[in-house]
Amino acid sequence: MKRLYLVTVLSTLLATLLTLNSALAANVDKTLVAFNVDWRDGTETGTTTPTFTVAPGDALRLRIENHDAMNHTFTVPHWGVSLSLNQGSSSNPYVTWFNVTTSSADNGKWQFYCDITGHNVGTYPNKTGMVGWIEVATPTAKPTPGFEAVAALGAVGGAFLVLAVWRHRKG
Repeated sequence: MKRLYLVTVLSTLLATLLTLNSALAANVDKTLVAFNVDWRDGTETGTTTPTFTVAPGDALRLRIENHDAMNHTFTVPHWGVSLSLNQGSSSNPYVTWFNVTTSSADNGKWQFYCDITGHNVGTYPNKTGMVGWIEVATPTAKPTPGFEAVAALGAVGGAFLVLAVWRHRKG
């Protein structure tokens, strides 16, 4: 009987862990670099006009470095943020942080930009120049165990139960 209890508990625990894993939010750590009046992904040679993609519920932790010998801003109207970035250099960048935990209300693609005159042109959300994007999107569903996996685990548990009863009656 102890084996049956153990098998049932382990099967239930496994099924729970398999279904919960995909629902966990992530910490998304990124670096944004201001260099040559462009926003770049990660380094001075990184992609310009970067897009950082996170899922609702994720915590975006954005390290912002200014490598230019001029001031910039990091402005994100969607979150009401405008951070000043003092001048820096490649060897001694000015560093600040933008941290936000997203929600399903943030679904969409949100432009960020430098609001210093001459560093961008156009109107929000269609500016060009020193701009980038934060995209909050529900990831495409990865195949996760659903009813079929729970049913299979139940069948295995049932087989163990039948085997245990059969052995008990036989012995």
